[in-house]
Amino acid sequence: MPYYIGDSDLEKHLLSFLMQSAHQGMSLVSNEMEVVFINKAACDMLGLPIEVLEENPSLEFLLRYLAERGVYGPGDPEKLVQEVLETARQFNPIEIEREQPDGRIIRMQRTPLGHSGFVTIYSDITDQRTYEANLEATQYELEMKLEHSLDEVNYHRDLLVNAMDAVDDGLIVFDENDHLVLANKRMQDLYPSLKRHLVQNSHIDCIEGFSIPESQRSEDDATNLFSSSEHKLHDDNWYRINQSPTVNGGRIAIFSDVSVYKDQTHKLQDHTNQLVKLLQKEINLSETQREFVSMASHEFKTPLAIIDSNAQRIQRKIGEIPNERLRERIGNIRDSVQRMQYLINRFMDFSTDEITGLKVEAKRQPFRGALEKLCISHLEMGEDCNIVWDLDALPQFAHFDQNMLDQCVSNILSNAIKYSEPMAPITVTGERTDRYLKIRVADQGVGIPKSEMSKIFNKYYRASTSSGIAGTGIGLNFAQMALKEHDGHIEVESEVGKGSCFTIFLPAKLAIDDQDESTAPVRAVS
Repeated sequence: MPYYIGDSDLEKHLLSFLMQSAHQGMSLVSNEMEVVFINKAACDMLGLPIEVLEENPSLEFLLRYLAERGVYGPGDPEKLVQEVLETARQFNPIEIEREQPDGRIIRMQRTPLGHSGFVTIYSDITDQRTYEANLEATQYELEMKLEHSLDEVNYHRDLLVNAMDAVDDGLIVFDENDHLVLANKRMQDLYPSLKRHLVQNSHIDCIEGFSIPESQRSEDDATNLFSSSEHKLHDDNWYRINQSPTVNGGRIAIFSDVSVYKDQTHKLQDHTNQLVKLLQKEINLSETQREFVSMASHEFKTPLAIIDSNAQRIQRKIGEIPNERLRERIGNIRDSVQRMQYLINRFMDFSTDEITGLKVEAKRQPFRGALEKLCISHLEMGEDCNIVWDLDALPQFAHFDQNMLDQCVSNILSNAIKYSEPMAPITVTGERTDRYLKIRVADQGVGIPKSEMSKIFNKYYRASTSSGIAGTGIGLNFAQMALKEHDGHIEVESEVGKGSCFTIFLPAKLAIDDQDESTAPVRAVS
């Protein structure tokens, strides 16, 4: 292979320099099972003195030395040596992890060179495994908090139902589309058909014999959201019907029998209204806490991983990294911090069990470059990622909310990495048609069963093929919601064992063709 070396003296010592300066351990074994070379990093990881190799460079001698010191675990050292040696003679690619006697975990990746021998790369992944264990513990803690929040929600729901059944008034609740949500026992006694319509979640117009009379309002009271009126119903009793809106755009109606105590029920009515409002407020608070814990456990992973990966690279290359590259990595950290601040502010505004009320802050900004930067960020987060992208067909600028789109694409990219084997190719491509700007993310991961395809965008739903892989089941749901706010949508094609392809569709009208050619997209990672 051609190469350029400007200093002829350097060429004489290049191999030695590379072997000593590499952070990873490297060794080369010939087809005659002799160690041709091994660098210091590999010797340090294996606890292998150079003198042992100088005494006898055969692989069998090296393996026996390591086996006698417990590197291969308990058992007959000679038997262990022969098993490892037999595997080596097969010249097959192998990747294994082994815990050393001192507690360190070493990953060994063996690559055959035909039948000329094989190269082995040694990596100390102790910190990585410790980080993963800590992350798993944090995930478990978050899940416990989520479970506790769910218990609180159920408790307050039961409290609300019991409180509603305890009052003497009839109480009925409709959602924002006027579908029946809840009716207490008193209301069901007044309208027996409500019990059946509760199960069917019927529209108010479909409930036979039931209606909420229009309230009488004066011009001065036209903006008041609370209404009250009195009517004689089918049981020949007079009822005061109080209506008020719920936090999600629905309404609550309270039917108070005032036939006998018309003048004495004002205080009780006010008390009931206040009780319902307080209970609604308590439920809303519990829902907000649950939503925050669930979303935070998922959405904070990507910016935290970007911050961590950039910080590690800066730490490893202190004094060596160029100022331009240092500014870029610090910029990545600041972008991730700003994204987390955006997420926190957005989560604190949530008050229902749906991601509603998102405020789109769309503006003219780089589109293709933002997507390429996302690919680079995910590529830099792990050494076992293999992301390839081709987004040249997309416009350089568009009118969109970058925070929302970043989270949407990040969720899909993170899933592709998480559910794929290490170094399995993940392709990100762009296409522009008359109707859409399309972004495809394709992987070769575990795939999704066809019977579950219609459910994967439901909140908290996880495919059966994700068993054993940490996750919350909300990333795709959020992606769908964010795209909906941009008048877009998402489609998926998948086959179990072969991978998945998620395609994001954004309206072509978002593209801006008066491109600023001075803003060039990022294309590579140094």
